[in-house]
Amino acid sequence: MELKWWTVVQLILIQSWCVLSSGSRPPAIKPFHFSDVVSEGSRTAVICVVTNGDVPLEFKWFKDGKSLQSEEGHFAIQLIDEFTSILTIKKLDSHSNGNYTCRVTNSVGSDEKSDILVMRGKIIEIEHLGYLDVTYCNC
Repeated sequence: MELKWWTVVQLILIQSWCVLSSGSRPPAIKPFHFSDVVSEGSRTAVICVVTNGDVPLEFKWFKDGKSLQSEEGHFAIQLIDEFTSILTIKKLDSHSNGNYTCRVTNSVGSDEKSDILVMRGKIIEIEHLGYLDVTYCNC
């Protein structure tokens, strides 16, 4: 019984050595942030940059946990090079608010970074109260 346990330990050590000796590194993503000044009808973009890790790399974008694809007129996802992807939101509206995530995966692991987009609404005047900055809500 002890021999089997030792054999399992040896196999784990051999696999670990193979991964380390091959130089394979999991991806590491630089944090990204949306601008604080975004408004209805404007556009915005964020860049997902892999600062560490070995190719090939697979990029995926998510909004509120759901996979994003390029959509005519709304989202554009561009792979700039093997280490960089850009998500562009072409026309901001109340449905643009949410938690956006870039996930990058390679053969040894993955990393992901997220930021929350909060789009400001129109500034409206309420009699005797002055101005109010309205934040959109997907209620």
